[in-house]
Amino acid sequence: MTTPVPLPDIEAEAIRLTSAFAERGLAVRLIGGLAVARHRHRDVPDALRREYGDIDLVIHPKEGKAFRTAMSELGYLPNVRFNNMRGDRRMLFTDEPNERKLDVFVGGFQMCHSMDLADRLALHPATLSPADLLLTKLQVVEVNRKDLTDALTILLTHEVAPQDTPAEDDHVSSDRLARITSADWGWYTTFTDNLARLPGLAAELLAPAESEVVTGRARLIGELLAAAPKSLRWRVRDRVGRRMPWYDLPDEIGGPIDAHS
Repeated sequence: MTTPVPLPDIEAEAIRLTSAFAERGLAVRLIGGLAVARHRHRDVPDALRREYGDIDLVIHPKEGKAFRTAMSELGYLPNVRFNNMRGDRRMLFTDEPNERKLDVFVGGFQMCHSMDLADRLALHPATLSPADLLLTKLQVVEVNRKDLTDALTILLTHEVAPQDTPAEDDHVSSDRLARITSADWGWYTTFTDNLARLPGLAAELLAPAESEVVTGRARLIGELLAAAPKSLRWRVRDRVGRRMPWYDLPDEIGGPIDAHS
């Protein structure tokens, strides 16, 4: 039996992979820019469209062995040394024919801040939920334009609603955003700093009516997060403020996720 070769078109390849994982019963979900692209649900302005360099996934920590087997069957080569050293948290694979890297987070997402995702993978059949995607995009202290553009896309194409459960009406869950940012001052600070950048970028990239939609949703999220009850840990850390670093430096081994996606 010939091993399948990854498709040259990266969006088509992402669909091939997620379908193959679903057929195998694996809870593998897209993250990064390709996940945001799967959540557009409507035409978006050309200014929000972009190219994607690599594929990024998150898997359940109990499915690592089965995932590695699936990747081999789907035509990917593992970075053996990296995966043996760090496979409990992160794995790297290569699509040699198309010279692409596939970056895998195991059970959670960690860059400037950490987020457990093991119990979040059932909320959407192919990607993380819109709220979780927004959290991954706005949790980098030195956020880049691609991340902000993806965040704009999420807010333009999704309403904000409290519910944090699987639903046909795809939305950004304000309850999920509040739960993460109200427990950790650092998360709150980085997320809201970046959220505040979105109206300016929206005015630059979008028509006035669309910019107004994004600005209104960003403002609503900011107000809800500011009003949400904060943990004791959050309040204690707030007394220190920005006098001490409140974030980790992204892992340089393999690079930050959105350095390439």
